[in-house]
Amino acid sequence: MKITQTPCTPHSTKDPMQAQCKATARSGEQCSNPPISGGTVCRMHGGSAPAVKAAAARRKAAEAVEAEAQAILAHEGFAGVESPLEELSRLANEALAVKNASAARVNALTSISTTSKLGVESLAVEVALYERAMDRAAKFLDMLTKSGFEERRLRVAEGTAGLVVQVLKAIFERLNLSPEQQALIPIVVPQELRALEVK
Repeated sequence: MKITQTPCTPHSTKDPMQAQCKATARSGEQCSNPPISGGTVCRMHGGSAPAVKAAAARRKAAEAVEAEAQAILAHEGFAGVESPLEELSRLANEALAVKNASAARVNALTSISTTSKLGVESLAVEVALYERAMDRAAKFLDMLTKSGFEERRLRVAEGTAGLVVQVLKAIFERLNLSPEQQALIPIVVPQELRALEVK
């Protein structure tokens, strides 16, 4: 009994909404067959290979996690950005939180790899997500470092401290303090401000 396979044919009228196999047909044009679920090639161009199936499964799992995050963000809504640097700092903190949560999931694994039903071993999805979270956190932190965010925040803090000192001086002048009490102001005020920082 002779088994015949359907040859891959070039796609003449491409539908932009339909995914296509990324492989090239014998004619030299892109294959018209749909790729396997989560994959980039059809079964005729390697989509049936265990390693390709495993990679497609990992991609689908990662896409599901990202889709859930996007749905949550869409539900929350967005407000205008008043301070890009502050928003960038918040994103960095969130990326670090995701990294730490992913690290906890990786640490809970008994093995960093998984084996499919076909016997193909591949890296666990949790590990891939952890690596991605590390990359994103590093990028945000690098952007903050290059923007001079900490230096700017320090200047703002110093400016605020200067205003506090001026306000306190004005208050003390209105209280008609004795010369001895006024002499204690430059000593007591910094001590109390440092005590607040420790708390």
